Amino acid sequence: MAKHAVTFALVGIFVYAQLAHGAMSSTNYEIRWDTVSTGGSDTSSSASYLLRDTTSGTAGATGSSANYQVADGYRVGIFDRVISFDLYIQGNTREITGFAGTTVTMGSTAGLAANDYVAIVEDRTTGQVVGFGRISSVAIGSISLDRLTTDGRTPTIDGSDDYLYVMNGSSLTMTSPSANDLGFGLAAFEVTVDNDSGYTVQVYEDGDLRNGNETVADVADGSVAAGSEEFGARSSDTTLAGSTFDTQDSAISGTAQDIATSSTFAFGERNFLRFRLSANTGTTALVYANTMTFIASGNF
Repeated sequence: MAKHAVTFALVGIFVYAQLAHGAMSSTNYEIRWDTVSTGGSDTSSSASYLLRDTTSGTAGATGSSANYQVADGYRVGIFDRVISFDLYIQGNTREITGFAGTTVTMGSTAGLAANDYVAIVEDRTTGQVVGFGRISSVAIGSISLDRLTTDGRTPTIDGSDDYLYVMNGSSLTMTSPSANDLGFGLAAFEVTVDNDSGYTVQVYEDGDLRNGNETVADVADGSVAAGSEEFGARSSDTTLAGSTFDTQDSAISGTAQDIATSSTFAFGERNFLRFRLSANTGTTALVYANTMTFIASGNF
């Protein structure tokens, strides 16, 4: 098997604006905003527009400091619940020599910049322990990350089979498996949701990995193993209730399956999906591909 290309189609891009708010609630109701001495309808709409208007109210204003922002005035607190979802696919790669705290060391940092999203991988061909983060600063021979998202296992980098991926790809080309090594691929995502009940991220595919009539079987026993012919993925979210992606290598199907969830609002929450691919002596050396779709939606 030479290469395996997976094209990811992203569904749902949303604009996000964060608002802090005061609210009153009980078991049966929630009042997010009150208005005093105002009556009647104060929204107007047609097929083409929605207008929120007011008369005889105080002008909206904002005040802020390093730690807070306050917006006041009639209907200033009105907001539409929204979600933002950014998908990151592994791109170019380089070897790394060490990792401590949030600092990654390597021979050269050329081409890396602050705010790039990256992944570090321990033992790419075998164990594949992954961390995902965003570069906060770049120095000679090292970078610092803002934080590291893992699946509960922190990568131990010793300079042997350890790599950094810049997560800037538009499609995913996995590393090629061999009789003793696993093919590897990575997709990561960041979610912000202004929703008290949180969000769910799901994935589905348009069919098995394929090239004409040749296909690669989905993993069936919970672990993609070298020397077999199988393909599967595992999520960094270890709290899933609706799928097995949190505990084992799982098959991606044509039905949307949960790969990350949250039960409360989230700001810049990150997770990743680690793909594994294996081949055996009977696997035909071709480029196998399919299309996967990621969906992020609010919980209501």
